[in-house]
Amino acid sequence: MKHALLFGGASKNGKQIIKALLDNNFKVINVGSSSYDHDNVKNIIVDWKNINIEFIQQVCGKIAHNLDFVFFNQNSSSLSIEDFSIEHDDILEKWKLIKDWSNSHWLSCQMPFLVIHTIRNNLHKDSQIGWMLSDFINYQAAGAMQHPDYSGFKFFNYLSMSAFNNQNDFFTFGIMPNFESVGSQKKLEEIIFKIINKKSKKQVYKI
Repeated sequence: MKHALLFGGASKNGKQIIKALLDNNFKVINVGSSSYDHDNVKNIIVDWKNINIEFIQQVCGKIAHNLDFVFFNQNSSSLSIEDFSIEHDDILEKWKLIKDWSNSHWLSCQMPFLVIHTIRNNLHKDSQIGWMLSDFINYQAAGAMQHPDYSGFKFFNYLSMSAFNNQNDFFTFGIMPNFESVGSQKKLEEIIFKIINKKSKKQVYKI
């Protein structure tokens, strides 16, 4: 039986990933704020704000088997375009905003980086590691400015994915979703099926 590690796998848009894995004889570790009820899923329920370096070491550093599939589906954003207006400044609010922004950066960008280095001994040349991306990695995309930290994080995820692929033997990929389109959940499940069964190998998949 193969093994997978997911972050945010039991979210509304992540359940199809777990379903595809279970249908293909995987055991899954799901780390997130919600759970997926199945005998072959180990749920580690967390408050995203409480995840830190020690937590990653305690969870990922103790995995005793190979990991064939890893996916980062967590999202975090603290900034909106209105935060850039100086017309209604409250400096104490900005202090809190900076703290929240830093935590969003940790969850979105730094945590996946640390996780992959922590599980390095669990990975092998056929391991597959993916990120949920966004059309907002294109700075000209409509709406990219509305939550600029989120758009920036997703662009970093794309670069991180590419850099890990360049420096290692395992395969990395990204999925750019459009969950407002008809049949998007089914398309996501089909993409995961093709990836884990090695029927498709692209750097970026679009839904």
